[in-house]
Amino acid sequence: MPLRPPTKDDLRDLGESLFLELTDDELDCFVVAANRRADAYETVRSYNPEPRLGGSERRERTSGVRPPAAENPHNAWVSLCHVAGADDGVLTGMEVAIKDNVCVAGVELTCGSHVVEGYVPDVDATLVTRLLEAGADVVGKTNMDDFAMTRTGYSAFGPITHPRDDDYLAGGSSGGSAVVIATGEVDAAIGTDQGGSVRIPAALCGVVGLKPTYGLVPYTGCIGLDHAIDHPGPMGPDVETVARVLSAIAGSNERDLRSPTPVPVEPYHDRLDGDAADLSIGVLQEGFDQPEADEGVLECVRNGLARLEDNGATLEDVSEPMHRDAEDIHTVCTAEGLLDAMIGEGLGHGWKAWYNTSWIEFFGAARRVQADDFPAPLKLSLLVGAYANEAYHSRYYADGMNLVVELTERYDALLEEHDLLAMPTTLETAPEHDPERDQYDRLQEDLVVANTTPFNRTGHPAISVPVGEVDGLPVGLMLVGSRFDDATVLDAAETLESVSETVTSNSSLTDREPV
Repeated sequence: MPLRPPTKDDLRDLGESLFLELTDDELDCFVVAANRRADAYETVRSYNPEPRLGGSERRERTSGVRPPAAENPHNAWVSLCHVAGADDGVLTGMEVAIKDNVCVAGVELTCGSHVVEGYVPDVDATLVTRLLEAGADVVGKTNMDDFAMTRTGYSAFGPITHPRDDDYLAGGSSGGSAVVIATGEVDAAIGTDQGGSVRIPAALCGVVGLKPTYGLVPYTGCIGLDHAIDHPGPMGPDVETVARVLSAIAGSNERDLRSPTPVPVEPYHDRLDGDAADLSIGVLQEGFDQPEADEGVLECVRNGLARLEDNGATLEDVSEPMHRDAEDIHTVCTAEGLLDAMIGEGLGHGWKAWYNTSWIEFFGAARRVQADDFPAPLKLSLLVGAYANEAYHSRYYADGMNLVVELTERYDALLEEHDLLAMPTTLETAPEHDPERDQYDRLQEDLVVANTTPFNRTGHPAISVPVGEVDGLPVGLMLVGSRFDDATVLDAAETLESVSETVTSNSSLTDREPV
């Protein structure tokens, strides 16, 4: 719509919100000047650029349909659709599910929330275009935690239950993607990871989930929380599938001006050799030594590492005390990062990349009338972020971001001495589903304790691989590598997978010495 120039009263009110004491003479001057500047806004509007879909608009498509409950027993799907991939490619014949905060043109996107229910993107996310060009068929959108704000598996459309037992939850926020892999409904899935949202449900549901190096896979066309931590990542039943999908979706984004040089990519699936002989693994002690840890989980992870050692890997205990504080650093930074994204109508400002204008317009209108429908964790983070911004002028945010630089350097120092770092993905198995607990009850207690958030901040690649079970519930081991060395992370994960078998906490391996 055409820009309506601001009135004198508009400018007075806005000035007060910006701590400006404007005189009547100033306001009269600014009204005239603002009217002249309206021409600049009309210039921008006159271009009205059409969305570019990278060729995928020509694909055969069916719009999304919500499956009946009987066909969606774990509440893992938001909608089913079909977008046909190319006739040949590295992913030909593969059926892929897409987390419901990633745009698929013509298919509703909800972010697991009632606030944006009904939004239909007019573009494919860059990674969706790449999947289709590689031959994959997109077959549906998967359910997720409400606006990706929690780790357990609670969508506005109901809980996402565990694929093995409905008395437990799938984890989040990419819970639906993990479930449809675990149940064999798809060959692979896409999740997004802002604090563990790919790796946590992968660990809890017994599948493989990779958070790639920050910037390796374009986030364009995905809905995130904070540009500094948003990662899309592949999930699959095995490492080879995850590596094959990464090979298709990785690479520089021509619409992201932050990266003027190409990011290094490889045919990751061709690098898998299952040989642990030359691997040097630093076992991060702070990733194990936490009071909330389930001893059965730790035992499974230690046994998995012992199997790698038996097959030639070199293990060494390493320590980084700052790892214990990474969750607090992440919490402080995320509060104001999320606030900026909210003020920026769902995308924020200053991102040198393509902006999804249909999302900005829809979200901007929706949040002004449905903000009360945001989940409690999002409301809390916004309130705390706004308070810290107003009362302390973003000093804590700046301190936190500076600590991220230091934390990154400390992990890098460990990775100069070792190929990988290892630790449990989560320190507990899947949480129980208690229908009596509402979102405010759950707010008082994080039901999943994880080691994942530090590496969203630092950008290191990290993968979760199943290594056993405790009381019938899966356990994941996380391997972390140097930035843009995703190939080593995947190769080590494939090695672990090849030497692993289902191991329970009371297995014959329990008499091993702790790693």
